[in-house]
Amino acid sequence: MTDGLTIEAVLPLSWVTRQATSQANVEMQRQSNVSLLRALASMEAIAPERELGDEATQKALERMESKLDIVMLLLAKLAAASGLLPSEKPLALRTDSLSWLEHEHAPTMGESVMISLYLNPRLPQPLLLSAQVCDLQNKDHGIQIEVKLEDAGEELQEWLTRTIFRYHRRQVQARRQP
Repeated sequence: MTDGLTIEAVLPLSWVTRQATSQANVEMQRQSNVSLLRALASMEAIAPERELGDEATQKALERMESKLDIVMLLLAKLAAASGLLPSEKPLALRTDSLSWLEHEHAPTMGESVMISLYLNPRLPQPLLLSAQVCDLQNKDHGIQIEVKLEDAGEELQEWLTRTIFRYHRRQVQARRQP
């Protein structure tokens, strides 16, 4: 079912019953998701040793990056303050499925849902995932929901796999450090 790559985290997540939509809307959603995952990869990339020449150029780039970081931080705070971000939920994201603990209401078995998942608080734009509920389990503090992600298209699947791999690698490294 999965290749073993998993992100386990507590992230803002919401869901709604998915409505039928046109193929054009599905493609726009895919492209928006690809753009988001590309932007996250770029933001989260470890800066390579720069060989840009002079020290002034290096300092100018560092100042620009700092300013962009401030803008992203303010945007994230604005989104959080305005109530745009949903509540955080413990979840496990895999390349083909997602599970989370829902404390309020839950979808029904077999229902098609649209999930909004916020991967990085610095970029308050959701990854929108179409999925179908494949398992519901009562837990002590809510309902564990398992969904199977629906066909995302080749390019989005590639970027989703890269993102999960990157986050998974970081989680493994964090566990190894004392």
